Amino acid sequence: MSQKVWHVSRGVVFAGGGDRRVVYPRLAPARIHSSPAALSSQDEVRKTIEDLATDSTPVAGDVTAAPTEEAKEEGEETVSKPVVVDPATLKPPYTPLEFKIPENAFRAAKLAAEGTSESFWSYILYRGPPSQENGPGSKVKVHYCTSKHTTERVLQQYFKDEEVLGFDLEWAADARKTQGPRKNISLIQLASPSRIALFHVALFPKNDELVAPTLKKIMEDPDITKTGVWIKGDCTRLRNFLGIDSRGIFELSHLYKLVKYSSSGEFGLLNKRLVSLSQQVKECLQLPLFKGQDVRTSDWSQPLRMGQLIYSASDAYAAVQLYATLDHQRQKLDPTPPLPYHAELNLPIRVAEGVVLQTADEPLEPEAEEEAAAKEDGPELSAEYLSSVGDSISLEPENDSNEEANGAFSKSASPGTTPTFENKSPPTLREETSPASPKDSRIEAAEKWVAEYRATQTRKPRVGPSALRAYRLWDKNCDLEPVKIASLLRDPPLQTPTVVGYISDAVRAEGLPFDKERMRAEVLSLLSDDLQRHWRFRYLVEACSSAEPKAKEKATAAGE
Repeated sequence: MSQKVWHVSRGVVFAGGGDRRVVYPRLAPARIHSSPAALSSQDEVRKTIEDLATDSTPVAGDVTAAPTEEAKEEGEETVSKPVVVDPATLKPPYTPLEFKIPENAFRAAKLAAEGTSESFWSYILYRGPPSQENGPGSKVKVHYCTSKHTTERVLQQYFKDEEVLGFDLEWAADARKTQGPRKNISLIQLASPSRIALFHVALFPKNDELVAPTLKKIMEDPDITKTGVWIKGDCTRLRNFLGIDSRGIFELSHLYKLVKYSSSGEFGLLNKRLVSLSQQVKECLQLPLFKGQDVRTSDWSQPLRMGQLIYSASDAYAAVQLYATLDHQRQKLDPTPPLPYHAELNLPIRVAEGVVLQTADEPLEPEAEEEAAAKEDGPELSAEYLSSVGDSISLEPENDSNEEANGAFSKSASPGTTPTFENKSPPTLREETSPASPKDSRIEAAEKWVAEYRATQTRKPRVGPSALRAYRLWDKNCDLEPVKIASLLRDPPLQTPTVVGYISDAVRAEGLPFDKERMRAEVLSLLSDDLQRHWRFRYLVEACSSAEPKAKEKATAAGE
């Protein structure tokens, strides 16, 4: 047999039997989604992502996702290279619950461009079993309640007999203990496998009691498991502001770590430190968690925008799906460890029968606790994405008759019918808005910088493009203060605290340079004393403390 001597001119050649992979092109948006439709506070777009569930396109071999651009030297053309995706990752993870993500919808989310609204995990992806009433697969229903009366009715009808419920809270970022429950517990979220309830306490009528009897009963029942991340902290708020002494609360981080480290045998890593909901969703449900825009500084005292609704509903629903998925994985372990105890019992995590690890609660810095429960900002929602939501949302009216029909988000939910609301108008959702177009040249320059910055980093930035863009606009334009940036980025304007948070987060997380005097005068001056002591802003306050004497010196010199 003849042998050949390798030469540099040959390069490196891998032997193989020929490439028989079936590579599919990326589907055009028009192939996947219906055309965008206008949204208003009482209108909805109809077409949903369920179109994908009926798409019978086969998957064979490796699949090509959206191409990525390979940077070249200045003056050279940019070359697009396809990203090959392992087909094994295009199947949704197993859940024992009846509501599941259809395989084609999961595949579309995995292949969507990174960072787009279609690429995230949310409750919208799930479909229930076929039924005569709902057709091929029912959607997860969302009930939005703005009074004690509607809260009680929804809990009685749909949630009081559930064994496991996802749970979460939202509150004002600047809430102080003296401001009462509407600021400190603005929104309560509960989720079952088929339904999600949003109780907007901040919008309850002025003279309304804030605690529905069935809500108190559910939260205090040790036989109904309420699960979530940082759930003890949330339930402490319930006790302090609403007088609800929660029992049967379950920390998802404990089950996540039990399954993960029992499987790997790394028992030394098993502890009670919190793991963020977004990390658990990405690892266990295999898609990044939906992150609504401006969620950390959202004004929860106003009717929810669609993005806020999807975000808050998805957080609670993620807890239900994670609990079911992780518990299924726990039961497959050999030997099978028991479930962690309810969090209020403060007991160690058990590994297996007769084996106990010393995992009593460990004291954490406030930053560590809040980082684990932190809410990250996400992209603005496309009309196509919003179109997947409409008829799954029920805005609960005050009257009790014909609840399902009268609670529909859109008056055109059923062709030819107009629901009536006898006693009171239903709650409304605020309109989602898009950035102004055409873009200001300063925005375009900032976005170009963001793209270049992200491309040159050896690690993924700790903050998103929105924060980096706001920072760049402020840093490079001395005439742009946060209020002006808020108006520049969106019409109607972003909330000013949102821009303040973006700028401070970008500087703190990325170590970006900044003018201390401008930071103190234009950004930190907008924060309350309480927020200036918050860990998110404390670094900047301390860093800018030396700028104040210099500013006074300059003012004195100018006066002379």
